Amino acid sequence: MEMEIKVDNDKNNKLMNRREITATANYSGSTPARESVKQELCKMLSLKPDASAIVRISQLYGNMSSRIILHSYATKEEMMAFEKEGKRKAKEQTAESTAKKQAEPEAKKPKEEKKHEEKKADGETGAGKEKEHKKPEEAKPEGK
Repeated sequence: MEMEIKVDNDKNNKLMNRREITATANYSGSTPARESVKQELCKMLSLKPDASAIVRISQLYGNMSSRIILHSYATKEEMMAFEKEGKRKAKEQTAESTAKKQAEPEAKKPKEEKKHEEKKADGETGAGKEKEHKKPEEAKPEGK
């Protein structure tokens, strides 16, 4: 797919410590993927792709073009603190790490269950000593 990108506005936001770039992309075919647009813009403007985030891609009605808003930060940590995309990535990373931590005890768990099942088979757990629970008979009201 052929894509031509033109930068409309490049503003430095000193308060947020980022560059806010507005661009227009002309293309043929379907709307380009966010990742391909980000790579193209970062290459064109000499930015770090891992410290940049696409905020919005808005397709212009009736045209084969889109308006793009990109925020670029000095570091990846700053991007993760401010951008929704960065927060989502950070959340996914923490979810992956907690999943790995939970998987480790689960790997040990089947061994413990096997030992418990062996004890049941030997009769050490008192499986044959089940108590019968009787329901108390309820007083039934007799007619009026």
